[in-house]
Amino acid sequence: MKKILSIVIPAYNVEKYLERCLKSFEVKEILDSIEVLIINDGSRDNTEIIAKKYCEKYPGTYFLYNKENGGHGSGINYGIRYAAGKYFKVVDGDDWLNTEELSQFIDILKKTDTDIVATDYLCIRDGTDEVLQEKYCTGSREQYGQVADMTKGEVRHVIKMHALTIRTSILQQNSIHIDEHCYYVDCEYITYPIPYVKSVYYYHKFIYMYRLGRNGQSKDIKSMQKNRLQHRRVLDSLLVFYKNLENIPQGSRRYIENCIGQVVENQFQIYISMGRQKEIQRELREWDLGLKEHYPGIYAATRKKSITMLRKTGYRILPIGAMVYQIFKNR
Repeated sequence: MKKILSIVIPAYNVEKYLERCLKSFEVKEILDSIEVLIINDGSRDNTEIIAKKYCEKYPGTYFLYNKENGGHGSGINYGIRYAAGKYFKVVDGDDWLNTEELSQFIDILKKTDTDIVATDYLCIRDGTDEVLQEKYCTGSREQYGQVADMTKGEVRHVIKMHALTIRTSILQQNSIHIDEHCYYVDCEYITYPIPYVKSVYYYHKFIYMYRLGRNGQSKDIKSMQKNRLQHRRVLDSLLVFYKNLENIPQGSRRYIENCIGQVVENQFQIYISMGRQKEIQRELREWDLGLKEHYPGIYAATRKKSITMLRKTGYRILPIGAMVYQIFKNR
């Protein structure tokens, strides 16, 4: 039977979480319709052993690929190479999907023929399973159950990785490749396919369960400070991609500007959190003015009030911003 959905799991040292992840797809009526590709990224714990258990139990559904460590992007690249499903979804090894909604979700994927199916997701506190936040794939209720045209600018909100299910052929036929040995590549994954995307269907169900609060998560501000050069590397890759865009519809271009604009906002967050350091103010100013000169569309796509204030004051209030940031962070 033709697989409807390829679920790709980049997994590195996630023995504590992987069982829950893999078990969440264990729904009898959909096992023939999905494939779960576990990409073991050189783990040194029991990740491989846990994955093998499911591969042996469901040999036509779960598949294990062992590889040398290459980072999250390499896991996605591996998945793109081997995926056989109509649609493609990345699920991190420490996250999981909403088991109760999967059967209906697969039915939707069977019936629809859009390039992207966007879904809602939940942010879950690590250790307690408390729902921290409900995340919606669109800010317009009217779009749910409808198809939006990317090329005409009808997709106005950035579809995050956790909300994104994309047609596999778009990734494979256009040689989509994500940076390896690097954090923060989710934004590449959601941006690089956009020139080839025309249609998006919005599905109003919470499908992805996103774990937050785990020690060492790349989104933690201390990790972002430590790895800020990697964040800049990804941002620079996105800017090169944007610079080389040719003859794409204006709606698609604006969407890509918004995608990259959010990465710029994250870069500002890193700078603001470090703003008490004297050299950071100079570094921020030079970087942002360069962005304004060479990428005015992306510069304009960053609309946060804190960023607007920094720019209007010539970045002089950065130390104050750092102080305010620290106060709110410690509440």
